[in-house]
Amino acid sequence: MLRYRIPVGYAEQLIDGVAQDLRISSYRTFEELAAYCYGVASTVGLMPMHIIGFSGEEAIPYAVKLGVALQLTNILRDVGEDWRMGRLYLPREELAAYGLCERDVAEGRADQRWRRFMRFQIARNRQLYREAWPGIAFLHPEERFAIAAAAKLYMAILDDIEAHGGDVFHRRAHLSAWGKFRRLPGIWWQVKRMHSGGS
Repeated sequence: MLRYRIPVGYAEQLIDGVAQDLRISSYRTFEELAAYCYGVASTVGLMPMHIIGFSGEEAIPYAVKLGVALQLTNILRDVGEDWRMGRLYLPREELAAYGLCERDVAEGRADQRWRRFMRFQIARNRQLYREAWPGIAFLHPEERFAIAAAAKLYMAILDDIEAHGGDVFHRRAHLSAWGKFRRLPGIWWQVKRMHSGGS
């Protein structure tokens, strides 16, 4: 941290974020969940930015959004697994807005209400990825591909969830090794065409 001048606050926020899992098992609003995602994921992206290099402070909001997007994808993928461990990260207010409650999650009901709910969640998650994407151009050119690949491959997990009707109770959404491999040339080409500074 001293060598690369990584703000110590990021590490402290990461520890605080992870510690939330010891005392909080669910979230009422999306704002509360997004704050958790920042602590456990955005900070993980902000720290290595100081190692790989970035062009200016304007890159930070993009990195924050990408971290939240990646963590939300994990949350949507792992609903069933998290429930079995006693956790429900999905905002309770939003579940209620679609006529859902904890019992529906416990019983793994991938019904019409759940499918509508998941479509909303996936759409918002994709929007976060779109808003975060221009920030990759602020990173050191040699490091952009790895970050871009992580973003695009995680976005493909959303496609898999959607393709299976939002059912994250009876299967774990994933991308096959071939599915990952065949996407890499296109991602590389997108990154290659980027101009520094988000243009």
